[in-house]
Amino acid sequence: MTKQSFEKIILNLQVARKRSHDLYKLGVDLMQYDENYEHAIDEFFRASFNPDQLGWIDWFLYEREGMDGKINKAWKKVGRKKVEICHTIDSLWEIINEAGQDRAFDDRVGG
Repeated sequence: MTKQSFEKIILNLQVARKRSHDLYKLGVDLMQYDENYEHAIDEFFRASFNPDQLGWIDWFLYEREGMDGKINKAWKKVGRKKVEICHTIDSLWEIINEAGQDRAFDDRVGG
């Protein structure tokens, strides 16, 4: 998958999630209708990415921004410093490419 295709997919998923959330706040629950799309997307991702990569993608899409709009951050230890990672689609792309190289991710901390 190219970076451009990945970016388009992530952006569209973010827009769809925001629309569904906004409609839900107005009392419209589309979960029954969106469920088939969610299953198709999950299957595509499972066929395209390994478990470490999927973990980061899921975190970025569904956990990074809380329901209250607060942004959760992920960090990487560099020496004694913590550096924020996975905060943009570009940095998500970098992380999933690293995860595709069977590296250990013990130095990554969410939250």
